[in-house]
Amino acid sequence: MLAAGIILSIMIIPTISSICREVFLTVPTSQKEAALGVGATRWEMIKLAILPSSLSGIVGAVLLGLGRAIGETMAVTMVIGKRPDISLSLFNPSYTMASLLANEFSEATTEIHTAALVEAGLVLLCITLLLNIAARVLVWSVAGKASRQA
Repeated sequence: MLAAGIILSIMIIPTISSICREVFLTVPTSQKEAALGVGATRWEMIKLAILPSSLSGIVGAVLLGLGRAIGETMAVTMVIGKRPDISLSLFNPSYTMASLLANEFSEATTEIHTAALVEAGLVLLCITLLLNIAARVLVWSVAGKASRQA
């Protein structure tokens, strides 16, 4: 499980960083220059001018990266192992719902086995939808707070 976590964190870093870079570029130049004009250092300008106006975009980028990590089935399937036990250790092999679907769907021969796998896929879909709804609400609330402070 630890290897899967490390691989997923490395896989989502480019997504988060490229979206954050685009969000930082949307901050008006006049706002940056105003902060520098009152005597702020470069780091103070970033802290006082760029980060507050980019907070909703940063939160959105992180949540989009999290959504990508949830959707990465094959990377996790290859390294996580194939053991349907819950272990307290991060070094033991385990199983995720996505890797369960990827590994066993072609081997499902009975109707009950196929139905169980389809239900696991439905649960995974519901979790993804709930995460997307929570992300949308969080981005809206952060954007609303930022617009009230401006």
